[in-house]
Amino acid sequence: MKITKYLSKLAEKRTRNVLAIIVMFACTSICFGEPSLTLGSNATHRKNVAGNSDKDDGTANDANIFPQNPNKCTLIVNQGAIVGEASGACIDDNSAVESMTGNKIIVNGGNFNKNIIRGACSLSERNAVKVNGNTVEINAGRNICMVYGGWTRNGTASDNKVFIKNKVTISKYVRGGYSDRYGDAKNNEVTITSATVGGNVSGGLVNNDNGDAKNNKVIINGGRIEGGVCGGAVVSNGKGNATGNTVAILGTPEFGVNTTLCGGICANDRSDAFTGNTLVIKKTKAITVRGISNFENYEFYLSQDLKPQEPILIANDGGCSWDKDKLADGLRDTYTPPCPVKLLNSNITVCSNGVMDKGKYTLIRSLEGFDGLSKKFTPPPPNKGPVVYKWDDNLEIVDNKDLTTTKDLVVTLAQKSIAPATEALCKGHGTGILLANDGLDCILKTMEES
Repeated sequence: MKITKYLSKLAEKRTRNVLAIIVMFACTSICFGEPSLTLGSNATHRKNVAGNSDKDDGTANDANIFPQNPNKCTLIVNQGAIVGEASGACIDDNSAVESMTGNKIIVNGGNFNKNIIRGACSLSERNAVKVNGNTVEINAGRNICMVYGGWTRNGTASDNKVFIKNKVTISKYVRGGYSDRYGDAKNNEVTITSATVGGNVSGGLVNNDNGDAKNNKVIINGGRIEGGVCGGAVVSNGKGNATGNTVAILGTPEFGVNTTLCGGICANDRSDAFTGNTLVIKKTKAITVRGISNFENYEFYLSQDLKPQEPILIANDGGCSWDKDKLADGLRDTYTPPCPVKLLNSNITVCSNGVMDKGKYTLIRSLEGFDGLSKKFTPPPPNKGPVVYKWDDNLEIVDNKDLTTTKDLVVTLAQKSIAPATEALCKGHGTGILLANDGLDCILKTMEES
């Protein structure tokens, strides 16, 4: 009996100790958890707010103070009005931090009074602050002026992401990453789905003399863009390059009369704004823009409902782009005169899936023509897999019979496909066409023009 009581008391003591440990860890999690701020009231927030602001008291009149750690912070806006700017995290010039990482702002509603939304924002002039891996997610909201995934006055902006959807309207522009006075903008990404942007969209933008805008990406999957779309831009007259960037057009978006698709743009003529930049056009058709420029690579994924002679991409002013002399204050709506689309040093890839009719398929229709093609490719040998499409040996630039100054970039399917194909992608060096098999043994043989 005594042994039973002893064991019972021992069990109770151990239980109390375990509970104490659980409570201790819970308190530690509360005290040292990641800063977060949710704006759920209809109050007017009269100053800048961020995930590392002081907690919202219902009015947030003095929220322009950012005392908490500016990493892994979250600001959620559900309703209310914000007079100042809104960020996942923000620091001013008094901060000694060297990086801002993993911050997020989620917008589900609210009135932003023509202000700015940022995933993370460093206003520090004294320190070089890296703004990396921050996110903006906009699902709703009104009167939004500008959006940045990451913004830094001094430092590199990298791996930041912006997602805008659900018919949200942005009145001016959208940037994945922005570096102002020093540093690169690299590996940033913007995805726009069913939203409207009144200005231009860029994956990464650099406004300093040393930084590069490289390996950024813009994905337009529906919605409407009134301004230009640029993978990466260096708008100062420095030595930075804009290379390795991607612009992808998916679905059925609409573009304004001034929209140009640009892989890269640099204010300095000696900089590289061409190498590695890629334009992806996937499962869409009749996309009309003002101009196309600075893409080393073109990838066309033909939709199964595309008919011969239907243009996939139409360029009204050919290779028109932003005027380099007007880039000092950003991507202004000032453009070069109409000119041919430049393909002489570009690689062209064509892919498809499903059964398609034989005929000539127009990849690009340029009202200002093209500067030519540089290379040809022969098709894969028939014994290297079940050939589904029999394409002619090379792309053509042909005159448009209805428009005297217009030329079409055309690929020809010589016979109707004999079986459905698994989508395959084969890249070659130089301008060429893709021959799609089952996704097996795609071989391209380069042949110099004689």
